[in-house]
Amino acid sequence: MRIIRLSLLLTLSAAGVGAATLDRNTGDGVYTAAQADEGAVIFEQVCMECHLPGWHDTTGFYAKWQGKPLRALGTYLKNEMPQTDPGVLTANEYAAVTAYLLRLTGNPPGAEPLSSDLDALATIRLDTARSAPTR
Repeated sequence: MRIIRLSLLLTLSAAGVGAATLDRNTGDGVYTAAQADEGAVIFEQVCMECHLPGWHDTTGFYAKWQGKPLRALGTYLKNEMPQTDPGVLTANEYAAVTAYLLRLTGNPPGAEPLSSDLDALATIRLDTARSAPTR
């Protein structure tokens, strides 16, 4: 019976049943300018000791995150950053830093702030537009 259940689970998973769909993308304006401004301050206080100016404009950043759910980046930041003390920021602070990263990678702001709920970010595809960043 256990094998049948596992087989059914694998079949449903392969068919995409239960998987989040990427209904929106970061080019749709998924954060606010004010939120990105707050993220810039946090980034300067917490992240700049390791991340030098221009780090976001590397092919590695684009290769790693392009086309993935925004939840992947949010989870990575929460679990891995800052390297000296992962998880030290609040959920809202991580969302603000994510908004700032979206702005740095050329994604436009919108009317609603980026959610701090990682599950809510699972339906948003990360597009890393290589336009001139705005601070």
